[in-house]
Amino acid sequence: MKKPIIFISTLLILFSCSKSDDNEGRGLIINEFLASNDFCCSDEDGDYDDWVELYNDSNSSIDIGGMYFTDTPNDEKPYLIPNTDSTKTKIPPGGYLILWCDDDQEQGVLHLSKKLKGSGESIILMESDGVTVVDSYSYESQTTDISMGRDPDNLDSWVFYENPTPGLPNK
Repeated sequence: MKKPIIFISTLLILFSCSKSDDNEGRGLIINEFLASNDFCCSDEDGDYDDWVELYNDSNSSIDIGGMYFTDTPNDEKPYLIPNTDSTKTKIPPGGYLILWCDDDQEQGVLHLSKKLKGSGESIILMESDGVTVVDSYSYESQTTDISMGRDPDNLDSWVFYENPTPGLPNK
């Protein structure tokens, strides 16, 4: 009678100690941005617009359609990211998405009505309730064609990138 109890106890211990792959990471984060783009990186129409790169640091896809974006804290009219094309607004686990801050919404759902100021301001992504902040960053004056992004070795630290990497890991 002791053998089945020992066997079951051993199984329970093994399964409770097994490594889980449920690490959700940080979720959706602002990873890199360029607030003064003259010749660095063009959008699909060849325009050199300001941009913000989002990174999905989770194990699940995240659709930003229906979320809000603003460059002003306490903005009474943040920009609603359209939820009309999830093939464009869904970010896979470990994936990147570029939002163009160009006030050219006719170019697609990833073109926002907010432009970034090279002199400094905020970047704020909010949940679909328009209140809960997903991630934000306030920055000072920027240099043309030099992006600012999270340090890949310390995601709490921001550094400048002379060679911006929109849609790719920061390096």
